[in-house]
Amino acid sequence: MKIVMAAAECAPFAKAGGLADVIGALPQELARLGHEVQVIIPKYSLIHDRYQQQFQKTGEHSFEFKGEEKNYAIYELNMHGVKFLFLESGSYFERDSIYGPDDAERYAFFSRAVLDFLTRSDTAPDVLHVHDWHTAVLPFLLKEDPQYQQLSGRVKTVLTIHNIQFQGNFPKDVFLEQYRMDEKFYENGQVAWLENFNSLKTGMLYADKLTTVSPNYRDEILTQAYGEHLENLLIERQADLHGILNGIDTEAYNPKTDEHIAQTFSAEDLQGKQANKRAIQKRCGLPEQPDIPLLTMVSRLSGQKGIDVLEQSLPEFLEGDVQFVLLGSGETHFEEFFQRLEVDYAGKVSVHLGFDEEFAHQLYAGADIFLMPSHFEPCGLSQLISMRYGTVPVANRTGGLRDTVDEYDEEDKTGTGFLSDFKAGIHFDEALSRALSFYHKPDHWNALIHNGMARDSSWSRSAKEYEKLYMSLN
Repeated sequence: MKIVMAAAECAPFAKAGGLADVIGALPQELARLGHEVQVIIPKYSLIHDRYQQQFQKTGEHSFEFKGEEKNYAIYELNMHGVKFLFLESGSYFERDSIYGPDDAERYAFFSRAVLDFLTRSDTAPDVLHVHDWHTAVLPFLLKEDPQYQQLSGRVKTVLTIHNIQFQGNFPKDVFLEQYRMDEKFYENGQVAWLENFNSLKTGMLYADKLTTVSPNYRDEILTQAYGEHLENLLIERQADLHGILNGIDTEAYNPKTDEHIAQTFSAEDLQGKQANKRAIQKRCGLPEQPDIPLLTMVSRLSGQKGIDVLEQSLPEFLEGDVQFVLLGSGETHFEEFFQRLEVDYAGKVSVHLGFDEEFAHQLYAGADIFLMPSHFEPCGLSQLISMRYGTVPVANRTGGLRDTVDEYDEEDKTGTGFLSDFKAGIHFDEALSRALSFYHKPDHWNALIHNGMARDSSWSRSAKEYEKLYMSLN
């Protein structure tokens, strides 16, 4: 099949979150299955020169946008069996960050440019797979704008909801000005939701199939508690809504070959894991003590991620013999909380605001325990990566965390981590206490490490589920 994916991010070129990891890895696995896969993202100026130097310019085009003639160029890079396409527009994508205050216009332009490009292609794709609100309007445009009629009869569409909390809500004028579609689509409710133009809702209504990134999150967003006011529409479309678990790029995240970490290692030889722990302690100015459990968190600092839970519980644990390293950024009051911890528990806490891909790999490899107290988590990739590196996750039983982390059973030494359950009244400090109680029991801790490292978190199984879904559209 010919599959085109359109998204705002793609690793390793432009990454703000887990969306980029999915767009970077899933197409590679689909290509291994024999499909022709193209990925198209904006050509952000922040894409590293080592990639941009390999880009080949393949065309320049123009189309009408907001009543004006707008130009764009297409650059191409073939890698891992996938054709990656980068859509250049200096006025929209030459800036220091992926996202910004004018995203409504930028991604409206991008969506229109993607369809303009596809109308110029020799063959239409069998499937146009769009991701999150940034490209969710594409199925609507494809079906309702007559200028794309040559595509609409042949191209089937899939929308993946990576996080339903982010919907692309904008005033009515944004829809009328940016997309130049008839006002009737707003007035009759096809693109409107709660008195706004809602990009994600529009895609949910028009895409042929809907997916989200774990089976449990699929069920959760059908409820009022997690549906973010879109649950009723999802209930109407639940026969077309599929929960397909995310994987990780097991080549990029491989402790046997990872060039970012201090020393490579494997489940058969864990000496390198201790070397990585020492490297983290040295880099962070923490005492180089192998027997003290090293806790870490690599995360966006937001309410979703359960930082409020750590505000209540983490100081108590830091009174004992533990170390904690944070890598992340986000809401100011959460950043300030961790900065206070670093002062109050000097020699035990190291805080690194921002994001550093290389340091993230080092933390996954060197830490003993990974913290994920999320209130909701569509899939979560950090727990999958941490297990791949023999770091034990302590997580809340929600969304994809419930699908991927199995509670440790000391009787038969099965399971990969420890789980709280906020809905059942099982607090996060209870789960972390259980984890720490096994840390000094080598038989159990080694079992946990080996169980996690043996887990198959690759894209191979999930890619076959996407393949099956694509085939069902024909």
